[in-house]
Amino acid sequence: MPTSATKILRNRIVLVFDFDETLGPSTTRTVFDELGLDYEAFKKEADARKKEMWQKTLAKVDLLRQLSQAPGSPLTRENMERVGANFPLYPGADTLVKRLRKHVDKIDGDIEVEFVLLTAGFKTVPGASKIGEQFDRIYGGEYHYDEQGRILGAKRVITHVDKVHYVKQLAQGLDLDDPSELENTYLRREPEDYYVPLSQIIYVGDGTSDMSAFQAVEEGGGIAIAVDPDNGDWDGYENMAPNRRVHNIAKARYEDGDELMQALCLATTVMVNRIQLLRLGRDE
Repeated sequence: MPTSATKILRNRIVLVFDFDETLGPSTTRTVFDELGLDYEAFKKEADARKKEMWQKTLAKVDLLRQLSQAPGSPLTRENMERVGANFPLYPGADTLVKRLRKHVDKIDGDIEVEFVLLTAGFKTVPGASKIGEQFDRIYGGEYHYDEQGRILGAKRVITHVDKVHYVKQLAQGLDLDDPSELENTYLRREPEDYYVPLSQIIYVGDGTSDMSAFQAVEEGGGIAIAVDPDNGDWDGYENMAPNRRVHNIAKARYEDGDELMQALCLATTVMVNRIQLLRLGRDE
C-alpha cells in the first residue's frame, strides 16, 4: 500500500565529510612540505593570479602543472599517493569510521551507515590515506596525468558551491560521477524515489568553504557539524549567517570522549531514532 501520510522510510544514514582541515591538515601544504617545495611562493603566485581574474582552483592547477612538468620535479602522482598513505590525520580520525559504524550497530543493527568523502580539493592524496580506503565513496577534483605521473591539468573541479549540488544529488540517488547530472539537481523528484532524505544526512566540514553545504543540509532537516582545526579560533564564525548555523562546533579531535566524537555519536543516534519512529508509522 503506498504511503500517503507518513514520510519515506530509508534504513540508511549518510555521513558526508570534507577532508582538508576536517580530517587532517591542508593536503596541498602537506604535499609541498613533504616534497621540499615552497608552499608560500606557490600561494603568493596563486593569489596574484586571482587578481588577473583566474578562478582560484584553476590558477592552482595551472601552477601545479608547471611545477610537475619541470625537469626532475618530485610532484608526481606516485609521490602524492605516498604522502597520502602517510598523511597526518587528526587524532582518532583513522578509526572514526569503524567506531561510528559500531555505535549505530549497537543501537540498531538493521540500519546501514554510509560514509562519503566530499572535498573541493583533489582526491589523489585523501584517496590514498588510511581513512580514504574506509569511505564508501570519494568525490573530489581529479588531475589528468601523463604516463610519467606528471600533472597535465584538471579533469574535474568541485567548487565550494558545487558541494551543495553533490549533497542534493546524493540524497536524490543521482549519478555523482556523471558531470551532466549537476544540471538536474533541482528537477522535482518524488520523495519516494530518493536514496536518502536530507534529514538523514550528517555533514561535517570546516570554515567558510562549507557554509553553503551546512545551510543545505540543515534546511533539509539534517545535521551539520563544524570542525575547528585551530582549536579555538574557528575560521568562519564572523561569516555565520543565521540560516547557516550548525548544531555544534568542536575541536579537530576524534578520539573517544572528545567533543567532536560525542557530537557525531549523538547526531547518529538522532538519525537512528528518526528511522525507528518512521518504522512505527510505515505505510500509514
